[in-house]
Amino acid sequence: MKYLNFFLLLAAISCSNGTVREVPQDTPYRTSGLEQFFLPELPTWANTSPSGQCFKKHSYQYLDFAKLSSTYQLKYPELIELQAQYNERLEAYFRSTAVRFLKPVEEAAFFSNTLEQVRGGVKHFKLPEMANEVDIIWLDGFISSNRVDELKKMNELGRFDLRLPVLFTSCLSKQDLNQWLIENSLDQVGFYTLTAEWLNPFGSDLVLKSGLRLEIKKLMNENVKIKFVSPKEILLPTEIVL
Repeated sequence: MKYLNFFLLLAAISCSNGTVREVPQDTPYRTSGLEQFFLPELPTWANTSPSGQCFKKHSYQYLDFAKLSSTYQLKYPELIELQAQYNERLEAYFRSTAVRFLKPVEEAAFFSNTLEQVRGGVKHFKLPEMANEVDIIWLDGFISSNRVDELKKMNELGRFDLRLPVLFTSCLSKQDLNQWLIENSLDQVGFYTLTAEWLNPFGSDLVLKSGLRLEIKKLMNENVKIKFVSPKEILLPTEIVL
């Protein structure tokens, strides 16, 4: 019952209109001792983004922040990093092999190694200390409305030279986003990125919410000024929380 609201919301999401991209395949049930830290796997039909109007290509492992925090004394930024890095490691592994699921011993090794990296201070999202103004660019809004050319025009006009650019996508994984940037000749801009691996239904108060989210200010210095960049007349993504 603890996760009922989470699944009910995602059930509603599945009925939203939008372009369906690629439906991920179901994965086998795991049996390692780490299940206590994992939220239930989302069924294929619920693996969507309401704001990005897409089915997600990959299935992500969402972590139980409350249990992890209690066991390892991790704070919200560390919990988010742990989930993101763990999912990035999983995708890199699955891209390199025909295997589609981990053995319990492999899963335990992946998780413990990632946990130790995070506890040791390794960060995949770290802004420069001098950054005091940041543009959060909602990529999915530009893609779903067929207005990627506007994004390219901003780059040509030097918009991303003025403020630190952070690309946010709730639809694409880190590796998929990197490929998209190459295909659209935007890989040399130097974007910082926040991808689908960074979303989780827990808030920074470690209370389960009704949908996936990212409290983005928790990942930055409190003095950083944030401006959201999205196509005109397009609502900002519900997954971003200040």
